[in-house]
Amino acid sequence: MKKTLASLAVLGAFAGSAVAADVTLYGLVDYGFGYQHTDGDTTADANDSFQMKSGQNSGSRFGLKGSEDLGNGLKVGFVLENGFAGDTGAFSTSGKLFDREAQLNLSGAFGTIAFGRMGQLASANGTFGLLGQTSPFSSGWGDSIGQKFVTADGWTRFDNTVTYATPEFAGFKVYAQYSFKNSSTEDGEEGKSAANRYYGIAATYKAENLYLVGIVDSINHGKQMYFAGAPQNYTYDADQLTVTLGGNYDFGVAKVYAMGQYFQNAISVGQKYITDSGFGKFGYTFGDTAGWEGADGYGLALGVGVPVLGGTAKAHVGYMDAEAAEDSSRKLSRWNVAVGYDYNLSKRTSVYSAAAYTKDDNTDYTGLEPSSVEVIAGLIHRF
Repeated sequence: MKKTLASLAVLGAFAGSAVAADVTLYGLVDYGFGYQHTDGDTTADANDSFQMKSGQNSGSRFGLKGSEDLGNGLKVGFVLENGFAGDTGAFSTSGKLFDREAQLNLSGAFGTIAFGRMGQLASANGTFGLLGQTSPFSSGWGDSIGQKFVTADGWTRFDNTVTYATPEFAGFKVYAQYSFKNSSTEDGEEGKSAANRYYGIAATYKAENLYLVGIVDSINHGKQMYFAGAPQNYTYDADQLTVTLGGNYDFGVAKVYAMGQYFQNAISVGQKYITDSGFGKFGYTFGDTAGWEGADGYGLALGVGVPVLGGTAKAHVGYMDAEAAEDSSRKLSRWNVAVGYDYNLSKRTSVYSAAAYTKDDNTDYTGLEPSSVEVIAGLIHRF
C-alpha cells in the first residue's frame, strides 16, 4: 500500500516542504534466483551459473513523488526515484542517488512539460517510456528475456532532458523529448555539438482494447565518442537513428503484443552479447581501429499473455538482423524465444518465473554461433 504524507515523517529533510504538497513514498524489492548456461562457441568450456539476483523482473527501487495544485488548471509535480541492488544494497548507478528518474513537471490544459533525468521515449523506463505495453515481458526480464534483446542498444535514461506530452485527443497523444547532454559524466559542454545529445518524437493511440505507439529517435554524437560509459578512440561520422512501431490488442482470452524496430548506425545491438563466461554487459558493437561505423538492421518481436489459474502465462519470440553500415559482409542475426508466468499473491506481492533460449549467428562477423539458456524465478513486494 502506498504511503501518504504521514509516512514521510521519517524523511525529516522533506518534512518542511511536504506540508504544501501531496507526497507519496513508494517502491518495490525484487529478489530471485537465476540459472544461466552460455556457450560462446569457442574452444573454451561453456559456462553454467546459479545465483541469487535482484531486479530480474523489475528493478528494485524506492522513490518520492508528489504534486501541488496551483489553481487555474495548473499543477506542479515531481518524481525522484532511486534504483538499488536488493541483494547487496548498493546503488544501481555509482554517484547518482536518483538514477532512475529525477524530474519536475508542470501540467495544465496545454499538456505536460517535464525537466530533469528521465527514461527515453523508446524504452519502458519511468514516466515517459512508451514501449512497456508492446511485449508481455515489458522492458525485459533477466539477461535475455523479451523484446529489447532484439533491438538496438538503448532503453536507457538521459540527464538534462526536457519532455513535452500533449493532452489526449480522441485517443491520440504526442510526445517530444530532447537531452542537452545525455550524461553528466561525459565530455562536452551541455547544449553544444561537442556533447552527445538525444532527441525523440512519438505518438500513441489508445482505444478500449487497443494500444499503438510509434517513435522516431536519434543520438547526435559529439566530438568524443562514448560507449559503455567510457570514451572511445574512434571516429564516428553518422548519428544513430531508430524507428520503432508496436502495440497490443486485448481479445479477452488473450492479449497479443507486437513490436518492430528499424535501426541505422546503431553503436551496438542486442543489449547483451553471449560469451563462454556469461553475458556481456553490453550488446554487439560495430567498430574497429578504422572507425566506429555502427550497424543497420531491424528487430521484430511477437508476444502473448493468457490468463491462467489466476495469473498470466506469457510467451515471446524475437528476431534481429544487423550488418555493419560500411561493410555489408559483416553480419549477425539473433533468434530468442521465452515463456513465463506471474501470479499476484496479494495487491502488493507477486511471484514470477521464466525461461528463454537465445541463438546468435555471427559467422559473418566473429565466425561464431553462441547460444544461451536462462531460467529465472523470484518474488516482488511493492510498497
